[in-house]
Amino acid sequence: MDRIRFLNAFDTALLEYQLLHADVPINVNCLLLGTGPAPGIDELRAFVAERLRRFPLLTERLVCLPGRRARYGWRADPEVDLDCLVREHPVSSAAPAPPSVDGAAAAPGFAGTALRDFVERLSGAVVPLSGPPWQLWLLRSADDTEFALFYRASHIQQDGTAKNLVLSALFGIGTDPMAFVPPQRREPGRARAREVGAAAARSLRWLTPAAGSAVLAAPRAGRTTHSWETTSLSLLRSIGAAVGGTVNDAFLAALAGALRRWTGAGGADGAGGAGGMVGAGGALSGRAGGMAVAMAVSTRQPGERAMLANFVAGARVVLPCAEPLPLGRLFAVRDRTDRLKQGGTLGLGERLLFELLPARARPRLFGAGLSGRSSVLSVSNQAGAPGPLAAAGRPITTAVPVPTLFPGERLACHLSGLGDTVSVGTAADAGLPGSRDLARLWAAEVTLLADAVRAFAGDRALP
Repeated sequence: MDRIRFLNAFDTALLEYQLLHADVPINVNCLLLGTGPAPGIDELRAFVAERLRRFPLLTERLVCLPGRRARYGWRADPEVDLDCLVREHPVSSAAPAPPSVDGAAAAPGFAGTALRDFVERLSGAVVPLSGPPWQLWLLRSADDTEFALFYRASHIQQDGTAKNLVLSALFGIGTDPMAFVPPQRREPGRARAREVGAAAARSLRWLTPAAGSAVLAAPRAGRTTHSWETTSLSLLRSIGAAVGGTVNDAFLAALAGALRRWTGAGGADGAGGAGGMVGAGGALSGRAGGMAVAMAVSTRQPGERAMLANFVAGARVVLPCAEPLPLGRLFAVRDRTDRLKQGGTLGLGERLLFELLPARARPRLFGAGLSGRSSVLSVSNQAGAPGPLAAAGRPITTAVPVPTLFPGERLACHLSGLGDTVSVGTAADAGLPGSRDLARLWAAEVTLLADAVRAFAGDRALP
């Protein structure tokens, strides 16, 4: 009998959640952008076929095992249908449209919003559980100077780290996809009871209702829009490091400013400014209020790096949208994430606590955390592959995360990338005014943060 890899507790809960919401795409998506003439579809399929032979984990599909109680697992399928797995979508050759003012992102060389429109349409479809859990779509620009690969997979099989593992196995230049997966930090050993206790204490944060806004209260359209922008990983790292923080702190601080502008959370002066040269971090970070977000946290251990599975927990962070100064928002985010990590290893206790819950209660936990009552939106900062990546010899230059909206969600924002080029991708219900504006506003906030940090720490602080 072929080897079966069983679903872990989180995978099983996601599967049951997907079965409860069969028409909702609970997917992991990524848009890859490349330069030069696109490979032909037959060439691309031959390239992928060779990678499938090299890495059988790419052929895994979901199977249900016989028994009194249904059990699911993953089994490699060497007979995978390449025509179903790798497809091509023709893009209109119409003349490019004028530049968009709503943050709509289309790769140069693609006509108008054709690429974005395709991403929005395909992101709204469920990856069938009856076939391979991932698909790859090829799109070529009208002038064939650029191409795009849209990768979508079932979240049941893949979290962000697993997605990077698959993309590295498919497109990594080299023989070992593990070289493209960042190592998991091994934390000092702590008592399980202490970790679970710390996670239980953090979970009390979810009981506080999330503050809303008039923008977020708009009627639902039931259709998802997407936008994305790119920036430099080195820039984000330098912004965070200037205040003793991290890339994630810079990402969240820019998001707090973008939400402030987008929702009017700061009042008439919601645009803020590039200032912030007022003393030390403590004086800047004391303002209360903000918007609560559900932040994805990896729970993987070092021995789980090579697994296609989900090892994710959620943490609740309140973004300081009421703080009028960019540097003040950065200090406040740093302080709040630092406090979140106190008392235990963030993610480890949440995983232990989740695995202690009765199996029937786990799918309902997703609904509670993503219902909009406890958080305004979901965020994820997933380290991207260091690269380089290529498809049939054509270089891939950019990897854009394309979030999924879970049932009850209206907004999501993810950060990931390839090498030093990182991208923020958003998903929003089309009923939200300016639903495609958030990525553009986030990129503008990164510029404000960079200016504020230079003024605070000197030009040497940033590249």
